[in-house]
Amino acid sequence: MSLRYGRISLMKEELIAELEKGIDADRSERTQHYFGITPGGYGEGDILLGIPSPHIRKCAKQYNKMPMNELRELLQSPVHEFRFAALAIMKDQYRKNSAEIIKLYLDNLDHINNWDLVDCFAPHLIGRWCLENHDEGILAELNGSKDLWRRRISVVAYMAFYRKNIMGNGLEMIDNRIDDPEDLMHKACGWMLRDIYSKVDEHVVESYLIDNYSRLSRTTLRYAIEHMPEEQRLRFLHGDF
Repeated sequence: MSLRYGRISLMKEELIAELEKGIDADRSERTQHYFGITPGGYGEGDILLGIPSPHIRKCAKQYNKMPMNELRELLQSPVHEFRFAALAIMKDQYRKNSAEIIKLYLDNLDHINNWDLVDCFAPHLIGRWCLENHDEGILAELNGSKDLWRRRISVVAYMAFYRKNIMGNGLEMIDNRIDDPEDLMHKACGWMLRDIYSKVDEHVVESYLIDNYSRLSRTTLRYAIEHMPEEQRLRFLHGDF
């Protein structure tokens, strides 16, 4: 039984053994900077084994009946890919056990602490829950957090709404964070503006960009206008309204 990453139990042990078959030290070294796992980086201290995400998802699918206590332990692992696997299993279990899964998610936000862990699962978990329960209060609370990842969750989770052609309070969450000091939030805000443009209402985004042009970082702007027709995209890029 592997004990290198802390105490583990039966189903989790089997999953970790399968995950470890995908360890790639070279890939780990090459991708450290993508996850901010550098001195002073946002992912400093994380353990990245270089396991490809398709392998993680495949293994998680095979163990998607994992009991809640083991799932909690996996989500609290110091290993990045193990946390990713836990969230993938939580996504699979959500339909049959949404209340307990969302409690587990919210109780462990400290461990959902990198862009892939947020972006790949926030819409399918907390975003879906807020949409189905007509309650966006949790996202509003996260939006004002001092923690970068909670703020990013509050913006990115709204993809669950946009995919259903529903705005909700998504634009308000973006507007609250449009002046955020973190570049990762500029990217998230631009990305979600692009989603609103493509999936909900392009005129709302056009008006928002014009009215708030002086507040937008170039990163946010470039992401937001990416799906516009080329002539329109260039006009917005240069502020030519």
